[in-house]
Amino acid sequence: MKCIVELLDELRPLKPFSFAERIRLNDLNSANGQRTDFENWLRRCAPPRRMFADLDEAYGAYIASFG
Repeated sequence: MKCIVELLDELRPLKPFSFAERIRLNDLNSANGQRTDFENWLRRCAPPRRMFADLDEAYGAYIASFG
């Protein structure tokens, strides 16, 4: 399990193309915007002590937060 800080450290070096591959997005422009939004979501909206198995699970929670 990883905390938000660990996930941010894992996310930080990912360039838009690497992020798109990681989350399986076909559109690079969309991946760039989503990476920024996802990072902001981790910083501001995820509960402070929330733990995630990995970056993929955290991204799934981010997508689910839209309803």
